[in-house]
Amino acid sequence: MSASSDPEPTQAEPTGTERMLALGTERLGRMHRTQVHRDPWPQFEQFDPTRYDATLRRAAAVQWAGRARAEHGSVHQFTIVAHTLCNTRSELPVLGALSRLITDEVRHAELCAEMALACWPEGTQTEPAVFRWEPPRAPWRMPPGLEDQPVEPLLAWAAEAILISCCIGETLSRPMLEAIAVVATEPLADAVARQILRDEHLHATFGWETLALLVPRLSTTDKRALQKRMARAFAGVEATTACGVSVEQVAGKTIAIERGDAPNLGTLTDEQYAMIFFATMENEVLPRMEAVGLEAWEGWRSRHAS
Repeated sequence: MSASSDPEPTQAEPTGTERMLALGTERLGRMHRTQVHRDPWPQFEQFDPTRYDATLRRAAAVQWAGRARAEHGSVHQFTIVAHTLCNTRSELPVLGALSRLITDEVRHAELCAEMALACWPEGTQTEPAVFRWEPPRAPWRMPPGLEDQPVEPLLAWAAEAILISCCIGETLSRPMLEAIAVVATEPLADAVARQILRDEHLHATFGWETLALLVPRLSTTDKRALQKRMARAFAGVEATTACGVSVEQVAGKTIAIERGDAPNLGTLTDEQYAMIFFATMENEVLPRMEAVGLEAWEGWRSRHAS
């Protein structure tokens, strides 16, 4: 099932996987592909799922479908950020970079959804909940009303949104995708991961550059409030990324991330996810937040207290 081959939609509201890759109309599909299908598009139609065990394929579909929903959530998040920053009259290069990020996230959502469906096509009938396509929810409070709103609260909201979505989320995404590309024995899964990976450094860079612009513009009160919400954000990201594995459980351990002999369609273990999460937070995210003037280590230590 691909965006280029979906039939014209009927009047019925699409559900489940139909929503995930629904075409809309053929003209919209062509506009979409021209904008989004950059680089050689992976040849999903050439993938033969019967070469793999059904249990392995289901496990891969669960992870790839989850990634598709996460990327779709990023589209939602970045459009809100763009709307807010436009109302603050932020620099045009900030808005231009954001428009690229939005397009990239649409592409990533499609790549992950295509991979999920390629892995386990029969699952759309036997277990459609795996491919559910729910309305995304932002991991932060909504921005204040934009009509006749002073710039300061909008800047404070945008700083929090960018800190969570880019400085944490996109920075973590890079090593996660690098690991997926390493462990995947299937060339299609490797190609999908690497195509998404090409964009992640840009998204993280946008976050760090823009956060460095915004933090000095915050009032003392807004910066203090950001510190408190940052701690809660750390706890939230840990809950969704570390798979229930605590830092104590992986401390001092060496967990190999390498391509093995067993088939792998682009999945990581819970311990691998957790190890990547804690290592990236400690070695990259927290030091860089300190560098832009935030008390990140204090927020990290108090993340479970808030």
